[in-house]
This record gives sequence, structure tokens and C-alpha cells, in this order.
Amino acid sequence: TATPPGLPTPAVLKLLPVRVSHLCLRSAYLQRGNALAAMGKEEEARESYEKVFPLLEDEPRCARVDWERHSLYVNIGNTYSRSGDFDAALAQYDKAEKLGQDHLNEEGGSEKDGKGMVACVKRARAFALKRAGKDGEAKKILKEVVEQQIKDNIEAAAAKKKEAEGAKKDEAASEAK
Repeated sequence: TATPPGLPTPAVLKLLPVRVSHLCLRSAYLQRGNALAAMGKEEEARESYEKVFPLLEDEPRCARVDWERHSLYVNIGNTYSRSGDFDAALAQYDKAEKLGQDHLNEEGGSEKDGKGMVACVKRARAFALKRAGKDGEAKKILKEVVEQQIKDNIEAAAAKKKEAEGAKKDEAASEAK
């Protein structure tokens, strides 16, 4: 379940140096993988990305860590896609999308993060489809992403307008007293 991390306790703070070193190591593997992928060394990049997963095993489910896992799955999927192994890429994209869906569907999940993860992996999947010569499928997925973003923007604008109207009513009511 996607839940926020607990508040620091003396026991947790005692482990802070270990956590910081894990964060640095995770970041180093991720950045190394990105550099290797940029140089076209897809297999080496994948190996670097995959070294992060054992460091995430004991991490609680929260949006920040799920975004980290998500980016690893997407990056690994991209390495497979660039290597021409679309089926392996799809398997990784499915794992990334599941993390986003968990946030949308499970109690305590972050809707904003869930939507962001799903949109991100859909874009990656679309570019992989294009790379595989499946332009029609790629366009369909990108259209879904754009339509969802437009819908989300309209909903956000309506919520903001409603909030502003409520604030004006509250202000008018307090001035009337």
C-alpha cells in the first residue's frame, strides 16, 4: 500500500547515516545507468539500474520511493526498447504502470503521483512502440496522455475557481458580521 513514511524516532535517526549512504549509492547507480544508456551501452545500463532494487527492498511504500522504483522500471524498459526487445520493454513498463495504478486505486495513495506515473510510462511505451514501427498504437497512447492532461487541467481550474469563490463568500460573511 502507498503510505506516507512515519515520523523520525530515535531508532530511525540512529540509522540516518546508513540511509543517507543508501540514498547516495542508489543515486550513483541510477546516474551511472543513465550515462551508460546515453553512450548506447544498454546492457551495462540495465545492470546498473538493477543494482538499485536490493537497496529499495526495506523502504516503505510512499510516493517518493515509488517514483524511484517507477523510474528504474521505465529506464530498464527503455534500454530493452533501444535494444530491440520490445516484449522485455513492455514487461518493465507494466511494472512501472502498476505502481502508478496502485496510487490511483489503493487507499492512502497519491492521485497526483499515480496520474504522473501512468502518464510517464505511457509516453515511454508510446516511444517504444514508435521505435518498433507501431506508429498507430503509439499515436493512440499519446492521444490518451494528452486527453487526460487536458481533463486534469480543466478539473484543476474548476477546483481553483470554486476555492476562490468560497474564499470570497467567507470574506463577505466575515465583513458582514
